[in-house]
Amino acid sequence: MFDYCSIEMNEDDQRNIKLYQSLLAEHGDSFRSFDWGSRESQIKRFEILADVGISAGDSVLDVGCGLADFNEWLQQNRPGVNYSGIDITPEMIMRAKARFPDVDLLNATIFDLKNPEKKYDYVVASGIFFFRKENPMDYMVHVINSMFRISSKGVAFNSLSTWAKNRTDGEFLADPCEVIDYCRTLSPFVGLRHDYHAADFSVFLYHEQQ
Repeated sequence: MFDYCSIEMNEDDQRNIKLYQSLLAEHGDSFRSFDWGSRESQIKRFEILADVGISAGDSVLDVGCGLADFNEWLQQNRPGVNYSGIDITPEMIMRAKARFPDVDLLNATIFDLKNPEKKYDYVVASGIFFFRKENPMDYMVHVINSMFRISSKGVAFNSLSTWAKNRTDGEFLADPCEVIDYCRTLSPFVGLRHDYHAADFSVFLYHEQQ
């Protein structure tokens, strides 16, 4: 299995940081800074991720939180959630902290949380896989494993799908069946959503039967 601490993965992280720094400089506090096609598509993915079971009183870690837009959505639609976020792009975290000074936000990768002081009820990730170049499936597996390890109730994440009819060069598309097969090695309680977008899917991974 690919070593996510290798030089290649570090270069991939830097490639992603440069992409989002460029988008942020161009678009500012906008959904376009995350390369979403529209604000509506961003919100739809928030809605799907929240359907993993997030409700008032739950703690949530948002991996690749960007400007913490999911926190804003949760405040409006799932009030009472204890939100935290991490992102590898320093400028994203700086702006997110300016927007939400009382929220726990950290410039870090999921792999930095090797010995977290606490577990989160849910760990989620939206749009963090599409620009990976070096062994993207192995990277995805490592991320899912790390997310599941620091969650107590479950995990939700999305990815571009190989079931898409139209593809864009340079984007990583994951095979939903391959992803589900891996998730089932962690838990038998797995859900797949491929009904909200032809080129995108979401996975719910739980610690216990729902």
